Amino acid sequence: MADEEILPPDVLTSILMRMFEFAPIAMAISTSDTETSSYLKVNDAYLRLTGLKWDDIRGKTLTSEGSAISSPARDRRHRMLAEDGGYVLEEVDIKHSDGMILPTLISAQRTVIDGVSFDVEVILDVSARVRHQHEIELALRASARTDALSGLPNRACFDETVAEYIEKRHETEKLLALAFIDFNGFKAVNDTMGHGAGDEVLRTIASRFRDSFRANDFIARVGGDEFVVLLEIDPAHLGDVEVTLTDATDRIFKPIAIDGVVVELGAAVGVTLLQPDDTATSFVKRADSYMYLAKQTGDRLAMVWLGQPGGLQTSSRIVKSIAV
Repeated sequence: MADEEILPPDVLTSILMRMFEFAPIAMAISTSDTETSSYLKVNDAYLRLTGLKWDDIRGKTLTSEGSAISSPARDRRHRMLAEDGGYVLEEVDIKHSDGMILPTLISAQRTVIDGVSFDVEVILDVSARVRHQHEIELALRASARTDALSGLPNRACFDETVAEYIEKRHETEKLLALAFIDFNGFKAVNDTMGHGAGDEVLRTIASRFRDSFRANDFIARVGGDEFVVLLEIDPAHLGDVEVTLTDATDRIFKPIAIDGVVVELGAAVGVTLLQPDDTATSFVKRADSYMYLAKQTGDRLAMVWLGQPGGLQTSSRIVKSIAV
C-alpha cells in the first residue's frame, strides 16, 4: 500500500485557521477554566452574530459584563466539558450587542495541547427557525380558535374571551353586554336549498356582522346558526345600545339572494349585561334564556333585554316587548 501523503503541520494549521476565519458559522476558542475562561480567538461570523468587536472581548473572561453568553447553565456545560470532553447542540441564548436575545445551539469540544486545555465552540443561530416555529404555533392556535366556515372566532375562543373579560372586570368602569343570536328560518334553507346554500348564507351573515359592529366588538359563531356579540359600553351611553343593536339586526338580516332565490331569515336575540356576581356560565346562560324568550314571540326579528345590573335599569323593549 502506497504511503499516504501527509500535509506538513504548518500547512495543515494554515488551512484550518483559514477555515476557522472564513467559516459562515460562528466559532470561538477560549481557555477552559470555569471561572477565568477567556477568549483567545473568534471568527468574523461570531462577531456578526454577537454584534461585538474583537477589541471588546479580547482577553476578557466569558462571564465578564457585556459578554454574549450569560446563561445560568454555563457551569453545567463546563462540567460536561470536564467530564465528557464536550457537548452537542446545547440550547443557549446569546445576547446581541443591541440587546436582542438570539436562540442558538452550541456544540463544544475540549482539546488538551502540551498539558493546556482549550475549548472550541461552534454556534448555530436558530433564531429564524424559532421565529418560524413560533409563527406556526400562533397560526395553529388561531386556527383552533377560528370557525372555518365564517372566519369568525369559534366557541372555544368565545369562552376564553368571556373568561378574560370577567377576570378583568374590576379593572374597568365600562359595562359588558352580551347579545346571543339564534337564526329564525335557517333550517328551511338547508332543507330546501341544500347545505351549500346554507353555508353561503352563513358566510354572508358573518360578513354583515363584521360590517355592522365596531372593530373592538367581539363577534363569534358558537353553533350552527348561533352567533354572539360582546360589546364594551360606556355607562353614559348605555341608552345607545338599543339603537345600535336594532340597526345592526336590521342590516344583518336583510334578504339574501342565493342562486336566484331570495332568502329572508330572522333572528331571536337575547341581550344582557354582565353583573357583579356573574360567572361566565351564568352570564352566557342568562343571554341564552333571553334569546329563547325572544324566539317564543314568533316574530321574524325579536330581541329581549331584561335585568337590573349594577343598579342600572334596563328594559325589555328592544325591538319586541313581551310580558315575562
